[in-house]
Amino acid sequence: MPTLRELELAFVRSMFDATDIAAESFVCANGMAPAARLAIYRNNIVQNYREALRDVYPVVERLVGEAFFRFAADSYIPCHPSCQGNLHGFGGEFAAFLEQFPPAAGLPYLGDVSRLEWNWHESFHAADASAMAIDRLMTVAEAALPSLHFQLHPSCRLLASPFPVDRIWAANQPDAAESVTVDLAAGAVRLLIRRRGDAVAIELVGDPEFALLAALMQGLPLQGALHAAQAFDTSFDLAAFLVRRVTNSTLVGFVAPTGATIGSATPPDARAPSPTIALTET
Repeated sequence: MPTLRELELAFVRSMFDATDIAAESFVCANGMAPAARLAIYRNNIVQNYREALRDVYPVVERLVGEAFFRFAADSYIPCHPSCQGNLHGFGGEFAAFLEQFPPAAGLPYLGDVSRLEWNWHESFHAADASAMAIDRLMTVAEAALPSLHFQLHPSCRLLASPFPVDRIWAANQPDAAESVTVDLAAGAVRLLIRRRGDAVAIELVGDPEFALLAALMQGLPLQGALHAAQAFDTSFDLAAFLVRRVTNSTLVGFVAPTGATIGSATPPDARAPSPTIALTET
């Protein structure tokens, strides 16, 4: 007699590999062959996964066609079964899969288009956050600003691609004009994807700002993030960036390192240069 775990594992294996017949011996026929009974479950599961992928990747499906997308999805599903009950979390590895999928080799931009769609999906379902008043930031002592760790809105995602994936995405929306064409040689893009209200926005940002946002997202303090931006533009206007991104709720909060004094004149750390910041409302 198998244990419950052995029975469950055999059932799961049979759902993703029709040649694995171990579970059939645990199924009562009762008028229908065990293989047929398992096939019903298998077909329902695969169909649910397939539809979940179609919901997340409509542009990919439009680019490759319904038949090819189904073929790719059916090849992906057995290799990447869901690890959670919520199907919103299924499909995150589809971009990497497509980049290694030999039949898709002729579409080198497909992986990054998939990443854009996954980021859009994650952004749409991300938690919300209250806006931060710019006045709160303007009470911070200038000497303390470099050590602050800023928090981005939970829906924020960043994507860098050598292809104009934002234009590919836009050209394949239901309301796009039929005559729209995209030049794949148009150049690389740096994108900020985030939700505003109930809508997800895809924003093109410059290299300095992208580097700064990426550094903040990685947990670097403001000083380290500014250095990342200045690697692209030594005259990057940090004050204008902070005012703009706090005002439009890309930045929704900040924390100071333990022991730092916020809102008072604290002597700067002489061991490391601090960015010169003078915040004024615009």
